[in-house]
Amino acid sequence: MILACCACVWGGRGGVLGDGRWRDYRNNPVISPGPAGSWDAWAVMSMTVVEAGGTFHLYYEGGLTGCKDLQIGHATSIDGLVWVKDPANPVLRPGESGQWDDGAVWDPFVIREDGVFKMWYGGERKGIGDYQCGYAVSADGVRFEKKGRISGFDFGEMADMHVVHDRQAGRYYMFYWDRSFRTPQRLRLAVSPNETDFDFDNSIAIRIAGEQPGHRYTHVFRRGDRWHMYYGFDGGPPRSGCAAGSDLVHWLAVDRQMPETEDAEILLIGGEPRLMFYCPAGMQDEGGCDIRLKVPEKRVQDPFFGVFTGRGAGGMMDFPSADVAQW
Repeated sequence: MILACCACVWGGRGGVLGDGRWRDYRNNPVISPGPAGSWDAWAVMSMTVVEAGGTFHLYYEGGLTGCKDLQIGHATSIDGLVWVKDPANPVLRPGESGQWDDGAVWDPFVIREDGVFKMWYGGERKGIGDYQCGYAVSADGVRFEKKGRISGFDFGEMADMHVVHDRQAGRYYMFYWDRSFRTPQRLRLAVSPNETDFDFDNSIAIRIAGEQPGHRYTHVFRRGDRWHMYYGFDGGPPRSGCAAGSDLVHWLAVDRQMPETEDAEILLIGGEPRLMFYCPAGMQDEGGCDIRLKVPEKRVQDPFFGVFTGRGAGGMMDFPSADVAQW
């Protein structure tokens, strides 16, 4: 099994990610809200997945009554279809009274490097808002140690963090969404020499050539010498797309009409992609949201990579290794 952020690999000309090529997985939802009174009874939403030792680890946000009491949960799977919630949930809880994240924690993003699960997450003050970013680590993917707030906005307005570690450049890159509405280009990129020292003061506005403003929900990975980005949109009818670029700043839209999904991600298992997202079409951050899958409508020949076998004309596809892939 290979975990990869492979949206654009199949997008665009000859790709297989356009609407009509996917169908809903017959056993949806794969993760549902918990029973009445449980910590995630209201909804389960934004998720991130990492593979370690043949097991998929999924981290998601869930709430008891709404967005103001969100916490972060954990589920595992062997096949990416059947998921089991962790009895230790929630694995990341709001901080103590007076701390920067005492209201809610949400939008987890996790990678695994050198045997360590590294989580970036959003947090807010209770009754105040002030949406900031924190960092936590874990050796087993269950018991996380918070390392503190890493953003320092006067009054934070950020969400949808996605981190890429470019080992060749020796830098961490964080894509995030600016919730302040100060500019139509609200997708930003901050750079750091390590996991925590991101230069938010000098963040870069990210534009996708050939696209309208408002993209968010980014999931970025590298294949060979090209970067690929899966993205969604803020407001309007749900629509997704993917873009490609030679660096992490300059992007060109490759496929603008992908399935109508919320904050979707791609899982590649046994050579077959699966599209994971939360909420039925038309819902966003609402009670009853759950986590679902779309699977390929049929085995489609791709001119670049062959049928969904994990092999193309040039041999094995060089997706990122499981312990450094982000999606």
